[in-house]
Amino acid sequence: MCKLVLDRGSIAEFTSVSNIFMDEYMPRANGEFIKIYLHLLRLVNSNNDIADELTTERIADKFNMLESDVIRALNYWAEQNLITLSYNSQNEISGITLESILRNRYIVKGITSTETNLLASASGQSESIPVPESTGHVIPAKRKYTPREILDFADNDTFNDVQLLAQTYLGRPLSSNDINSILYMIDGLCFDADFIEYIMDACIKDGFNSLSSIEKRAVEYAKKDINSIEEAKADKKFREGISKSIYKIFGQAPTVPVRKEIAYIAKWTDTYGFTDEIIIEACNRTMAHMHSGNLFNYTDGILTRWYTNNVKDMSDIEKLDKLHSEEMSKTFQKNIPFANAKFSKTPKSAPKKQTFDQRTYDYKDLERKLIANRDSKLKSNK
Repeated sequence: MCKLVLDRGSIAEFTSVSNIFMDEYMPRANGEFIKIYLHLLRLVNSNNDIADELTTERIADKFNMLESDVIRALNYWAEQNLITLSYNSQNEISGITLESILRNRYIVKGITSTETNLLASASGQSESIPVPESTGHVIPAKRKYTPREILDFADNDTFNDVQLLAQTYLGRPLSSNDINSILYMIDGLCFDADFIEYIMDACIKDGFNSLSSIEKRAVEYAKKDINSIEEAKADKKFREGISKSIYKIFGQAPTVPVRKEIAYIAKWTDTYGFTDEIIIEACNRTMAHMHSGNLFNYTDGILTRWYTNNVKDMSDIEKLDKLHSEEMSKTFQKNIPFANAKFSKTPKSAPKKQTFDQRTYDYKDLERKLIANRDSKLKSNK
Protein backbone atom coordinates (compact mmCIF):
# COMPACT_ATOMS: atom_id res chain seq x y z
CA MET A 1 0.00 0.00 0.00
CA CYS A 2 1.47 3.34 -1.05
CA LYS A 3 1.02 6.63 0.79
CA LEU A 4 -0.51 9.41 -1.33
CA VAL A 5 0.80 12.95 -1.12
CA LEU A 6 -1.75 15.78 -1.11
CA ASP A 7 -0.98 19.27 -2.40
CA ARG A 8 -3.83 21.70 -1.68
CA GLY A 9 -2.38 24.87 -3.19
CA SER A 10 -4.48 27.97 -2.52
CA ILE A 11 -7.93 26.57 -1.89
CA ALA A 12 -11.00 28.27 -0.39
CA GLU A 13 -12.93 27.08 2.68
CA PHE A 14 -15.68 25.39 0.71
CA THR A 15 -16.11 22.57 -1.77
CA SER A 16 -17.25 23.62 -5.23
CA VAL A 17 -18.77 21.12 -7.66
CA SER A 18 -18.85 21.96 -11.36
CA ASN A 19 -22.27 22.23 -12.99
CA ILE A 20 -20.85 20.35 -15.96
CA PHE A 21 -19.97 17.47 -13.65
CA MET A 22 -23.50 17.38 -12.23
CA ASP A 23 -25.20 17.76 -15.61
CA GLU A 24 -23.07 15.51 -17.79
CA TYR A 25 -21.01 13.13 -15.66
CA MET A 26 -23.17 12.31 -12.63
CA PRO A 27 -26.16 10.85 -14.54
CA ARG A 28 -23.96 8.23 -16.21
CA ALA A 29 -21.72 7.34 -13.27
CA ASN A 30 -22.09 4.68 -10.60
CA GLY A 31 -23.17 6.14 -7.25
CA GLU A 32 -20.14 4.73 -5.43
CA PHE A 33 -17.84 6.32 -8.01
CA ILE A 34 -19.50 9.70 -7.45
CA LYS A 35 -18.81 9.40 -3.70
CA ILE A 36 -15.11 8.94 -4.38
CA TYR A 37 -14.89 11.91 -6.75
CA LEU A 38 -16.74 14.22 -4.33
CA HIS A 39 -14.46 13.01 -1.54
CA LEU A 40 -11.42 14.00 -3.60
CA LEU A 41 -12.93 17.45 -4.13
CA ARG A 42 -13.49 17.69 -0.37
CA LEU A 43 -9.87 16.77 0.31
CA VAL A 44 -8.36 19.40 -1.97
CA ASN A 45 -10.62 21.99 -0.32
CA SER A 46 -9.59 20.97 3.19
CA ASN A 47 -7.32 23.02 5.46
CA ASN A 48 -6.64 20.26 7.98
CA ASP A 49 -4.29 17.30 7.91
CA ILE A 50 -6.96 14.80 6.86
CA ALA A 51 -5.16 14.12 3.58
CA ASP A 52 -1.64 13.87 4.99
CA GLU A 53 -2.10 10.12 5.46
CA LEU A 54 -4.20 9.61 2.36
CA THR A 55 -4.28 6.06 1.00
CA THR A 56 -6.74 4.05 -1.02
CA GLU A 57 -7.21 1.83 2.03
CA ARG A 58 -8.25 4.78 4.22
CA ILE A 59 -10.68 5.96 1.57
CA ALA A 60 -12.17 2.46 1.43
CA ASP A 61 -12.55 2.37 5.23
CA LYS A 62 -14.26 5.76 5.26
CA PHE A 63 -16.97 4.66 2.84
CA ASN A 64 -17.15 1.03 3.96
CA MET A 65 -15.95 -0.16 0.57
CA LEU A 66 -13.37 -2.59 -0.72
CA GLU A 67 -10.03 -1.06 -1.63
CA SER A 68 -10.38 -2.64 -5.07
CA ASP A 69 -13.66 -0.73 -5.54
CA VAL A 70 -11.92 2.54 -4.68
CA ILE A 71 -9.21 1.79 -7.25
CA ARG A 72 -11.91 0.89 -9.77
CA ALA A 73 -13.60 4.26 -9.12
CA LEU A 74 -10.32 6.13 -9.58
CA ASN A 75 -9.70 4.30 -12.85
CA TYR A 76 -13.21 5.20 -14.02
CA TRP A 77 -12.69 8.92 -13.42
CA ALA A 78 -9.28 8.65 -15.08
CA GLU A 79 -11.00 7.15 -18.14
CA GLN A 80 -13.40 10.11 -18.08
CA ASN A 81 -10.34 12.41 -17.98
CA LEU A 82 -11.50 14.13 -14.79
CA ILE A 83 -8.41 12.95 -12.91
CA THR A 84 -4.91 11.84 -13.81
CA LEU A 85 -3.32 8.98 -11.89
CA SER A 86 0.41 8.54 -11.37
CA TYR A 87 2.12 5.33 -10.26
CA ASN A 88 5.24 4.32 -8.36
CA SER A 89 7.74 1.60 -9.30
CA GLN A 90 5.45 -1.06 -7.74
CA ASN A 91 2.63 0.05 -10.07
CA GLU A 92 0.68 1.44 -7.10
CA ILE A 93 -1.28 4.68 -7.34
CA SER A 94 0.97 7.36 -5.85
CA GLY A 95 -0.69 10.55 -7.03
CA ILE A 96 -4.05 11.93 -8.13
CA THR A 97 -4.41 15.14 -10.13
CA LEU A 98 -7.88 16.64 -10.47
CA GLU A 99 -8.21 18.02 -13.99
CA SER A 100 -10.30 21.00 -15.01
CA ILE A 101 -13.58 19.73 -16.45
CA LEU A 102 -13.95 22.58 -18.93
CA ARG A 103 -10.35 22.46 -20.08
CA ASN A 104 -10.07 18.71 -20.08
CA ARG A 105 -13.40 17.67 -21.57
CA TYR A 106 -13.81 20.32 -24.21
CA ILE A 107 -10.52 21.83 -25.27
CA VAL A 108 -7.45 19.71 -24.52
CA LYS A 109 -8.96 16.26 -24.01
CA GLY A 110 -6.30 13.59 -23.77
CA ILE A 111 -3.49 15.72 -22.30
CA THR A 112 -2.08 14.03 -19.20
CA SER A 113 -0.14 15.53 -16.32
CA THR A 114 3.59 14.90 -15.91
CA GLU A 115 3.40 15.27 -12.13
CA THR A 116 3.70 12.01 -10.20
CA ASN A 117 3.17 12.83 -6.54
CA LEU A 118 0.44 15.37 -5.97
CA LEU A 119 -3.29 15.72 -5.82
CA ALA A 120 -3.95 19.12 -7.39
CA SER A 121 -6.98 21.20 -8.31
CA ALA A 122 -7.18 22.88 -11.71
CA SER A 123 -9.68 25.31 -13.14
CA GLY A 124 -10.38 26.92 -16.47
CA GLN A 125 -13.02 28.95 -18.28
CA SER A 126 -13.89 29.77 -21.85
CA GLU A 127 -16.24 32.40 -23.15
CA SER A 128 -16.69 30.53 -26.41
CA ILE A 129 -19.02 27.57 -26.70
CA PRO A 130 -16.91 24.44 -26.09
CA VAL A 131 -17.15 21.27 -28.14
CA PRO A 132 -17.54 17.98 -26.20
CA GLU A 133 -15.20 15.17 -27.20
CA SER A 134 -13.22 17.46 -29.51
CA THR A 135 -9.47 17.94 -29.82
CA GLY A 136 -9.22 21.71 -29.51
CA HIS A 137 -11.96 23.12 -31.77
CA VAL A 138 -14.05 25.83 -30.09
CA ILE A 139 -17.40 27.04 -31.39
CA PRO A 140 -17.33 30.80 -31.98
CA ALA A 141 -20.10 32.89 -30.55
CA LYS A 142 -22.77 34.00 -32.98
CA ARG A 143 -22.39 37.55 -34.23
CA LYS A 144 -24.32 39.88 -36.52
CA TYR A 145 -22.88 40.03 -40.01
CA THR A 146 -22.55 43.47 -41.62
CA PRO A 147 -24.06 44.28 -45.05
CA ARG A 148 -20.52 44.34 -46.43
CA GLU A 149 -19.82 40.83 -45.12
CA ILE A 150 -23.12 39.54 -46.49
CA LEU A 151 -22.23 41.01 -49.88
CA ASP A 152 -18.88 39.21 -49.79
CA PHE A 153 -20.78 35.90 -49.57
CA ALA A 154 -22.85 36.68 -52.67
CA ASP A 155 -20.57 34.57 -54.87
CA ASN A 156 -20.27 31.74 -52.34
CA ASP A 157 -21.87 28.58 -53.78
CA THR A 158 -22.64 27.09 -50.37
CA PHE A 159 -24.34 30.28 -49.21
CA ASN A 160 -26.43 30.50 -52.40
CA ASP A 161 -27.41 26.81 -52.21
CA VAL A 162 -28.49 27.07 -48.56
CA GLN A 163 -30.43 30.27 -49.28
CA LEU A 164 -32.39 28.52 -52.01
CA LEU A 165 -32.98 25.46 -49.81
CA ALA A 166 -34.20 27.62 -46.92
CA GLN A 167 -36.65 29.52 -49.13
CA THR A 168 -37.92 26.22 -50.53
CA TYR A 169 -38.35 24.56 -47.13
CA LEU A 170 -39.86 27.61 -45.41
CA GLY A 171 -41.95 28.71 -48.40
CA ARG A 172 -41.25 32.42 -47.90
CA PRO A 173 -38.60 35.09 -48.52
CA LEU A 174 -35.75 35.17 -46.00
CA SER A 175 -35.40 37.92 -43.41
CA SER A 176 -32.14 39.53 -42.30
CA ASN A 177 -32.16 37.31 -39.21
CA ASP A 178 -32.57 34.25 -41.44
CA ILE A 179 -29.59 35.34 -43.54
CA ASN A 180 -27.57 35.85 -40.36
CA SER A 181 -28.44 32.33 -39.15
CA ILE A 182 -27.40 30.83 -42.49
CA LEU A 183 -24.07 32.66 -42.45
CA TYR A 184 -23.43 31.55 -38.87
CA MET A 185 -23.98 27.89 -39.80
CA ILE A 186 -21.72 28.21 -42.87
CA ASP A 187 -19.03 30.58 -41.63
CA GLY A 188 -19.16 30.03 -37.87
CA LEU A 189 -19.98 26.33 -37.56
CA CYS A 190 -18.29 25.41 -40.86
CA PHE A 191 -21.14 23.16 -42.01
CA ASP A 192 -21.51 22.29 -45.69
CA ALA A 193 -24.72 22.67 -47.71
CA ASP A 194 -25.59 18.96 -47.60
CA PHE A 195 -25.40 18.79 -43.82
CA ILE A 196 -27.41 21.98 -43.39
CA GLU A 197 -30.04 20.58 -45.76
CA TYR A 198 -30.15 17.40 -43.63
CA ILE A 199 -30.73 19.52 -40.50
CA MET A 200 -33.43 21.56 -42.23
CA ASP A 201 -35.23 18.47 -43.44
CA ALA A 202 -35.14 16.88 -39.98
CA CYS A 203 -36.43 20.03 -38.29
CA ILE A 204 -39.28 20.48 -40.78
CA LYS A 205 -40.32 16.84 -40.28
CA ASP A 206 -40.31 17.41 -36.51
CA GLY A 207 -42.55 20.46 -36.89
CA PHE A 208 -39.91 23.18 -36.42
CA ASN A 209 -40.21 25.46 -39.43
CA SER A 210 -38.05 28.44 -38.51
CA LEU A 211 -34.38 29.11 -39.15
CA SER A 212 -33.85 29.89 -35.48
CA SER A 213 -34.90 26.31 -34.65
CA ILE A 214 -32.70 24.97 -37.44
CA GLU A 215 -29.77 27.02 -36.14
CA LYS A 216 -30.38 25.77 -32.61
CA ARG A 217 -30.17 22.15 -33.74
CA ALA A 218 -27.04 22.94 -35.74
CA VAL A 219 -25.41 24.34 -32.60
CA GLU A 220 -26.37 21.17 -30.69
CA TYR A 221 -24.60 19.09 -33.33
CA ALA A 222 -21.55 21.36 -33.18
CA LYS A 223 -21.37 20.99 -29.40
CA LYS A 224 -21.08 17.25 -29.93
CA ASP A 225 -18.51 17.73 -32.73
CA ILE A 226 -20.93 16.32 -35.30
CA ASN A 227 -20.43 17.85 -38.73
CA SER A 228 -21.59 15.27 -41.23
CA ILE A 229 -24.79 13.43 -42.13
CA GLU A 230 -23.25 10.07 -41.19
CA GLU A 231 -22.31 11.29 -37.71
CA ALA A 232 -25.76 12.81 -37.24
CA LYS A 233 -27.42 9.53 -38.15
CA ALA A 234 -25.15 7.68 -35.72
CA ASP A 235 -26.09 10.17 -33.01
CA LYS A 236 -29.79 9.62 -33.74
CA LYS A 237 -29.35 5.87 -33.52
CA PHE A 238 -27.51 6.38 -30.25
CA ARG A 239 -30.42 8.29 -28.74
CA GLU A 240 -33.22 6.19 -30.15
CA GLY A 241 -34.01 2.51 -30.43
CA ILE A 242 -31.58 0.01 -28.94
CA SER A 243 -29.43 2.59 -27.15
CA LYS A 244 -32.28 3.43 -24.78
CA SER A 245 -32.63 -0.23 -23.85
CA ILE A 246 -28.87 -0.58 -23.36
CA TYR A 247 -28.63 2.38 -21.00
CA LYS A 248 -31.73 1.30 -19.12
CA ILE A 249 -30.18 -2.12 -18.47
CA PHE A 250 -26.90 -0.51 -17.40
CA GLY A 251 -28.77 1.90 -15.11
CA GLN A 252 -27.35 4.93 -16.89
CA ALA A 253 -28.78 7.95 -18.66
CA PRO A 254 -27.17 8.91 -22.01
CA THR A 255 -27.51 12.66 -21.48
CA VAL A 256 -24.28 13.36 -23.34
CA PRO A 257 -23.19 10.96 -26.10
CA VAL A 258 -19.73 9.49 -25.76
CA ARG A 259 -17.94 8.71 -29.01
CA LYS A 260 -16.65 5.36 -27.78
CA GLU A 261 -20.12 4.22 -26.76
CA ILE A 262 -21.60 5.38 -30.07
CA ALA A 263 -18.89 3.41 -31.84
CA TYR A 264 -19.71 0.29 -29.83
CA ILE A 265 -23.43 0.50 -30.65
CA ALA A 266 -22.71 1.14 -34.34
CA LYS A 267 -20.37 -1.85 -34.34
CA TRP A 268 -22.99 -4.18 -32.82
CA THR A 269 -25.84 -3.04 -35.06
CA ASP A 270 -24.11 -2.21 -38.35
CA THR A 271 -20.88 -4.24 -38.49
CA TYR A 272 -22.12 -7.32 -36.63
CA GLY A 273 -25.72 -6.91 -37.75
CA PHE A 274 -27.13 -8.16 -34.44
CA THR A 275 -30.81 -7.77 -33.60
CA ASP A 276 -31.98 -5.80 -30.58
CA GLU A 277 -32.86 -9.07 -28.85
CA ILE A 278 -29.30 -10.39 -29.10
CA ILE A 279 -27.75 -7.11 -27.94
CA ILE A 280 -30.12 -6.93 -24.95
CA GLU A 281 -29.24 -10.53 -24.05
CA ALA A 282 -25.55 -9.63 -24.04
CA CYS A 283 -26.22 -6.57 -21.85
CA ASN A 284 -28.19 -8.68 -19.37
CA ARG A 285 -25.33 -11.17 -19.17
CA THR A 286 -22.93 -8.31 -18.55
CA MET A 287 -24.99 -7.08 -15.60
CA ALA A 288 -25.12 -10.63 -14.23
CA HIS A 289 -21.32 -10.57 -13.94
CA MET A 290 -20.58 -6.92 -13.11
CA HIS A 291 -22.50 -3.80 -12.08
CA SER A 292 -19.83 -1.15 -12.58
CA GLY A 293 -16.71 -0.53 -14.60
CA ASN A 294 -16.48 -0.62 -18.38
CA LEU A 295 -19.82 -2.28 -19.12
CA PHE A 296 -19.66 -1.50 -22.84
CA ASN A 297 -16.27 -3.18 -23.18
CA TYR A 298 -17.47 -6.34 -21.39
CA THR A 299 -20.61 -6.48 -23.55
CA ASP A 300 -18.49 -6.01 -26.65
CA GLY A 301 -16.45 -9.05 -25.65
CA ILE A 302 -19.61 -11.17 -25.45
CA LEU A 303 -20.97 -9.95 -28.79
CA THR A 304 -17.61 -10.31 -30.53
CA ARG A 305 -17.43 -13.93 -29.37
CA TRP A 306 -20.94 -14.55 -30.70
CA TYR A 307 -20.08 -12.86 -33.99
CA THR A 308 -16.97 -15.04 -34.31
CA ASN A 309 -19.17 -18.10 -33.76
CA ASN A 310 -21.58 -16.94 -36.49
CA VAL A 311 -24.52 -16.27 -34.16
CA LYS A 312 -27.61 -15.12 -36.07
CA ASP A 313 -30.46 -15.54 -33.58
CA MET A 314 -31.25 -16.64 -30.03
CA SER A 315 -31.28 -20.33 -30.99
CA ASP A 316 -27.61 -20.06 -31.96
CA ILE A 317 -26.85 -18.60 -28.54
CA GLU A 318 -28.66 -21.51 -26.88
CA LYS A 319 -26.54 -23.95 -28.90
CA LEU A 320 -23.36 -22.19 -27.82
CA ASP A 321 -24.50 -22.24 -24.19
CA LYS A 322 -25.23 -25.96 -24.42
CA LEU A 323 -21.86 -26.64 -26.02
CA HIS A 324 -20.14 -24.61 -23.33
CA SER A 325 -21.99 -26.51 -20.59
CA GLU A 326 -20.97 -29.84 -22.12
CA GLU A 327 -17.34 -28.76 -22.30
CA MET A 328 -17.44 -27.60 -18.69
CA SER A 329 -19.03 -30.91 -17.66
CA LYS A 330 -16.31 -32.89 -19.44
CA THR A 331 -13.64 -30.81 -17.75
CA PHE A 332 -15.31 -31.35 -14.39
CA GLN A 333 -15.59 -35.11 -14.90
CA LYS A 334 -11.98 -35.24 -16.01
CA ASN A 335 -10.86 -33.55 -12.80
CA ILE A 336 -12.96 -35.73 -10.46
CA PRO A 337 -10.30 -38.51 -10.08
CA PHE A 338 -7.72 -35.93 -9.09
CA ALA A 339 -10.13 -34.36 -6.62
CA ASN A 340 -11.03 -37.75 -5.13
CA ALA A 341 -7.38 -38.69 -4.77
CA LYS A 342 -6.64 -35.41 -3.07
CA PHE A 343 -9.60 -35.26 -0.73
CA SER A 344 -10.36 -38.97 -0.12
CA LYS A 345 -10.69 -39.99 3.52
CA THR A 346 -7.80 -41.86 5.17
CA PRO A 347 -8.81 -45.48 6.02
CA LYS A 348 -9.51 -45.98 9.67
CA SER A 349 -6.84 -47.98 11.50
CA ALA A 350 -7.74 -51.28 13.18
CA PRO A 351 -8.64 -51.05 16.87
CA LYS A 352 -5.64 -51.32 19.09
CA LYS A 353 -5.31 -54.54 21.09
CA GLN A 354 -6.04 -54.09 24.78
CA THR A 355 -3.03 -54.71 27.03
CA PHE A 356 -5.07 -55.48 30.20
CA ASP A 357 -7.71 -58.05 31.15
CA GLN A 358 -11.22 -56.67 31.09
CA ARG A 359 -13.46 -57.39 34.08
CA THR A 360 -16.20 -59.97 33.81
CA TYR A 361 -19.23 -60.19 36.12
CA ASP A 362 -21.68 -63.02 37.02
CA TYR A 363 -24.85 -61.07 37.68
CA LYS A 364 -26.73 -64.09 39.13
CA ASP A 365 -23.96 -64.68 41.68
CA LEU A 366 -24.05 -60.99 42.61
CA GLU A 367 -27.82 -61.17 43.11
CA ARG A 368 -27.47 -64.24 45.36
CA LYS A 369 -24.87 -62.50 47.51
CA LEU A 370 -27.05 -59.40 47.89
CA ILE A 371 -30.02 -61.52 49.10
CA ALA A 372 -27.84 -63.43 51.57
CA ASN A 373 -26.44 -60.17 52.91
CA ARG A 374 -29.94 -58.77 53.36
CA ASP A 375 -31.15 -61.90 55.25
CA SER A 376 -28.13 -61.77 57.53
CA LYS A 377 -28.95 -58.19 58.52
CA LEU A 378 -32.58 -59.07 59.28
CA LYS A 379 -31.56 -61.94 61.63
CA SER A 380 -29.13 -59.75 63.53
CA ASN A 381 -31.82 -57.12 64.13
CA LYS A 382 -34.05 -59.69 65.81
